Amino acid sequence: MRDRSKSNTGRMRDVLTHPNRHCEVTVVIPCYNAVSRLARALDSVLAQIHVDLSLCMIDDGSTDETPNILKRYSDYGIPLRQQHAGPAAARHRAIRMSSSPYIAFLDADDYWLPEKLERQIAVLKQNPGVGLVCSDCATLREGRLVGSFFESSRVPQTGKLFERLARGCFIFTPTVVVRRKCLEELGLFNESLAVSEDFNLWLRIAARWEIAVVPEVLAVREICPEGLSLGIRPEIYLQSGIAALEDVKSVCNRLSPGEIRALERAIAERYYVYGSHLLATGARNESRIQLANALQRHPAHLRAWIKLGLSWLPSGAFRRMTELRRRFA
Repeated sequence: MRDRSKSNTGRMRDVLTHPNRHCEVTVVIPCYNAVSRLARALDSVLAQIHVDLSLCMIDDGSTDETPNILKRYSDYGIPLRQQHAGPAAARHRAIRMSSSPYIAFLDADDYWLPEKLERQIAVLKQNPGVGLVCSDCATLREGRLVGSFFESSRVPQTGKLFERLARGCFIFTPTVVVRRKCLEELGLFNESLAVSEDFNLWLRIAARWEIAVVPEVLAVREICPEGLSLGIRPEIYLQSGIAALEDVKSVCNRLSPGEIRALERAIAERYYVYGSHLLATGARNESRIQLANALQRHPAHLRAWIKLGLSWLPSGAFRRMTELRRRFA
């Protein structure tokens, strides 16, 4: 990948420094204390076969050497710095600064394969009804590739995919290129969400536009112990997931009956997971509230009924059942 990056350097510099340039794609990269992996991400952008792009790198208040790394890439884009406000706010600043018809997202921990943008921009140009194109994504854990998402999950077909997306997110941020018109029509990321702000936006887009899926691996995401989602308390993570879906329900008023049912079941499942977590931590009263929320949205949710029944067991009996389950799981 680095050899390809070097061969593209001259062409990339010519495009990015042209006085009348209007780049086709803006690549948005939020960075926060990303010194160990940021250069890899940036080099993967410079290695793209599709070079009609601009880099927008937003340092979200880093306290390490991230700003110095961004300076090294200043020939290829303008590095900006802001007070720490989270990745959604950083992405918003970059999007508002750009004028490109297409926006691509890449996080500092992740990287692209060289043909990513070329493949995806072609899909968007050929299909004006498609608002967002994504691809398969490989996972890197502890320095080792551990497979791709679509290896273990059925690949969705291109089209109206709201119901499929509500049942389970198959869109990963570093695989996404979105049409600017979508963002102008539907708004940007919801900055009030601690996590799931990306899933929230993908669903809002899927409610109005077609989604295209390129079934090949075009990006690699690295699972890091210090990653944002892994550092958030489970309660906040689960609450944010519920809020993300409830927001979709409140703002998407053109959903079909099937889409509404899929969304209600997705919300019910999030309440069930939250209630199960609370029950496991001993917060029985709070658990019953969340399990009741799940059943209100999906009365046939058998597991929620079972957990609700378990919540009324004497504490000693519940503890013994939990220990037996762990022992024989």
